[in-house]
Amino acid sequence: MRRKRKIALVFTGGVSLGSFEAGVAYEIVKHILENAAPRLEIDVIAGASAGALTGALTALTVVYGVDPAIIGEAWMAVKLEDLLILSHGERSLLSGNKVESLIQKYIRPPAAVSIKYPGHYNSVSFVAVATNLEGIRYRIHAARTDEFSIGAVSYEDALKFRISGEFSEWQELRDAVRASSAFPVAFEPKTIIRAENDFPRISKYNFTGELKKMPYHYSDGGIVNNQPLNRAIEMVSELPDTSPGEDYERIFLVVDPAPPGEEQWDVKSGAFDVAARAVWTIPRNQTLYKDLLLLEKVNRRVHWKNSFVAAMADIWDTQRIPREKAGVLDGLCREVALFKGQKILGMDPGDYLKAEVERIRNAYRNEIGQVRNRELFIKYCYLLEQVADLRNKQDIAVEMIAPRDAQKELAGVIFGNFGGFLGSGFMKHDYNVGRTYARRWLSKERELERLVICREERVPVKINRKIIQKLFDNSVPLLMEDIGPRLFGLSPDLPGEEIGRLTLLRMFTVSLAKYAFNKSISWTKEKVLSR
Repeated sequence: MRRKRKIALVFTGGVSLGSFEAGVAYEIVKHILENAAPRLEIDVIAGASAGALTGALTALTVVYGVDPAIIGEAWMAVKLEDLLILSHGERSLLSGNKVESLIQKYIRPPAAVSIKYPGHYNSVSFVAVATNLEGIRYRIHAARTDEFSIGAVSYEDALKFRISGEFSEWQELRDAVRASSAFPVAFEPKTIIRAENDFPRISKYNFTGELKKMPYHYSDGGIVNNQPLNRAIEMVSELPDTSPGEDYERIFLVVDPAPPGEEQWDVKSGAFDVAARAVWTIPRNQTLYKDLLLLEKVNRRVHWKNSFVAAMADIWDTQRIPREKAGVLDGLCREVALFKGQKILGMDPGDYLKAEVERIRNAYRNEIGQVRNRELFIKYCYLLEQVADLRNKQDIAVEMIAPRDAQKELAGVIFGNFGGFLGSGFMKHDYNVGRTYARRWLSKERELERLVICREERVPVKINRKIIQKLFDNSVPLLMEDIGPRLFGLSPDLPGEEIGRLTLLRMFTVSLAKYAFNKSISWTKEKVLSR
């Protein structure tokens, strides 16, 4: 029996092609809620643009046990004729108020009558990626004076939620989904009031003494990160360790209805095509490439780290560690806990360090059991992870569910992926295509679940002879036409007395090979005809 697989779902942007993602989500969630084999569990979801809506609905169905059909129902409710009805004051091509009303309808506390699978209260970490149009400004005070310190602006923003049975931030979740799906020009940007402590990784450098709040304006998350695999990896690293020592496999599953193809660039394209690629297409697709490079790097470093810890466990007790060196390790542990625990996570440094020590104890149980000074070795492993930035990281496996050819298989690809809004039939078609591809992926998982080592069977004699004959047919020309001339051919570099000797040897060898070849062919034909 295979181990349980924990899935981090990544839903990319795709405008109306979000209905394809909805079909994928329906099949996977239905499989999980019905406790079907193989055992799967969704604990992290990341979404950008249209994927934010699908991701949020997926999280609610998983946590509360709501009928997953609601995911497709929400997408079928989006119609172009409704989106074209603008309210007073809206400054966009399509109605953002209509989108907000749909979000309000479907992203809310589920009623008891809508819960089809009661008692299903797993928690899910959800992140919606959005583009912060103002940008988040920060400055790293590393120079000798502030005059020469360096600063930067980040436009990629992540609105994070921990959805559980006691979840209460419903309006914040709706705002996040609306902000992430505000496709430029088509929908008006969304305004959200954010506090300084909403940006812990950035505000850590700006100690103003007060928590400021200010409005930020958000547009489509796909502008800066259309395939937010990196955000899913980040959310997994931040998961609380609720089940120490639990044995499971981690997989990141990217659902992309329109992954970038391999079409060749047309040199006759005009300036508008070049601008469209430079401003829109290339930035949206570049992020996944960078994430995959980072993923390979992390996997290699995790492997090296684990091998290094195992090796250190073997030699740890060969030399006594001086007391002053042990004191240095203690001081570094406290320093890291102060920065990571208090300044970034807002935790008491002692509580943070205590939790980390317990996590390390479970993560390296076998290695720790080999050493005498276990507490010091735990601190050593803790510092190694922090310095290498490998805290709680493990080998990352990534798979993708995507149509083989979106241009041929999906109806919504027309009009820049807005085509699904033209009619419910288009949307339904793409939803069913998503369900089909999800069932294929689940079928592959079931096949792996049933995989056993088959007993070796002898190859039938007739097939064996055909294989040997084919190998012989291919080998003889290679020997006669390529290898033979190279070995026995005349070479101008050879001294004169060697030429005659090698020529005679070549002639004899060639004659012998021809005789063996002809006899083998005639022997084979006689055997075949005699049957």
